[in-house]
Amino acid sequence: MVRKTIMIDEDLARDLDHFARKEQRDFSGAMRYALKIGLLAIENPELTIQEIKDILEAMVDYEMGNVSELNLKDL
Repeated sequence: MVRKTIMIDEDLARDLDHFARKEQRDFSGAMRYALKIGLLAIENPELTIQEIKDILEAMVDYEMGNVSELNLKDL
């Protein structure tokens, strides 16, 4: 991980702090998460924020082995 010093507007810092508390994250974790979502939203304008969050959650489930293969015969 790289350390950088950034300057952000006071209102943005307050909003981010509020977001961090709601998401039960520390300030830095909330900033990393919001930045990741924001960059993905810019790169994928056809997706909603919720769709992006769902994809990230599914990726974690896959990495953790919590996903089983879908058997179309069972549908």
